[in-house]
Amino acid sequence: MKKTKASSSSISSAETIANNQDLLTQILIRIPPKPLLKLKLISKQWLSLISCLQFSHFHSLHHQNQGFLTPTALFLGVGNFYRPPFELPVLPLNPETKVPTLDFIDDPHFKILQSCNGLLLGHCYYKRNEGLRYFICNPTTHKFKMISLPVSELGSLRAVNLAFDPIKSPYYKVICVRKLLSPSNRFGICIYSSKTDEWDSSWINFRANEYIRFDYGVFCNGNIHWDSNGRKSLRFDLEKKVLKKMPMLAPMVQAPEESEDEDSRYFGESRGHLHLGVTYMPFCLEFNVFEMAVDYSHWFLKYCLNLDDTMKIFPDLSLSSIENYYGFRVLSVVRSEGEESKVVILVDSKAICYELNDGILLNVHDLKQYPESLNRCPLNYIGIQVYQYFETLSCV
Repeated sequence: MKKTKASSSSISSAETIANNQDLLTQILIRIPPKPLLKLKLISKQWLSLISCLQFSHFHSLHHQNQGFLTPTALFLGVGNFYRPPFELPVLPLNPETKVPTLDFIDDPHFKILQSCNGLLLGHCYYKRNEGLRYFICNPTTHKFKMISLPVSELGSLRAVNLAFDPIKSPYYKVICVRKLLSPSNRFGICIYSSKTDEWDSSWINFRANEYIRFDYGVFCNGNIHWDSNGRKSLRFDLEKKVLKKMPMLAPMVQAPEESEDEDSRYFGESRGHLHLGVTYMPFCLEFNVFEMAVDYSHWFLKYCLNLDDTMKIFPDLSLSSIENYYGFRVLSVVRSEGEESKVVILVDSKAICYELNDGILLNVHDLKQYPESLNRCPLNYIGIQVYQYFETLSCV
């Protein structure tokens, strides 16, 4: 077979692109994260460029309107720590998604605490003599960074939260919340910035009720929002460094007529919307998804769904198991561009994904392939945590 030589003009064009950093950047930022990572092997120049903090930010900005802020999978957390070879159950939200494992986390005992726009916050016993330590990692790039908490004698540690918006900045922040020794109901906040790689020199003191769950922090629109067992909670504006009150949904608001009490609540966010997913008891196939108003004045009913049709489509779902033992639970609400949003629920060891507006069943994922996880599932699936997975180049 006759070999053809590359024309001098094509070689010249390739050299022009290779020697023009701005032009090369404009080409590479259009490539999705997974294929882009493989291109690091082409040359040291490409490796340096793709690994650059500023490049990851440009990449995020370019893809922000192409589903970048829509998760492609969910990690499920069950129990206190994950011990390899046991893997976190993974629920793909897209059949084409290849979710990476977390085997790059260099510790035999670790736990994921929070996901935030592509980054994961967790803790582990990195060295036994050092006790519990915290880390930030990117599952897509397999990058991992340990973070030591600020030294303090203020009181007991209540929570560590992650705040990251890759559209606004390539840098993230970590929030440490401590309960002060005295007076009662006083807490302190200290902030770490990846930009300076340092904690603030001073703490922000504030008063709060014990029923606010600082360990359930959700970052949305520049604020950390905390779940609460009461009628009120707090949110923390990271830019202004101020705390603001936030209402929580009163029990049994717009509940189904036959229900007597709430069974479980999901507290999370998606694409700038704060959500509460509520299931009811005695056993009820209806559940509601509420959304926080933009001005934080109230929660309003966004979606109301019923599992009746699902029970008909999947007759093998054990109604007696659902009713008498596990019930079901909202795992995640995923908003997308336009109105193609979905909700994922856990019922009879199956994760079921619905299209929210029409109630169309999208897919089912059987968790029986994770027998160790199911054996550790508590009654009513309470205690199962969900961490959204995003493909991103964001640096840690």
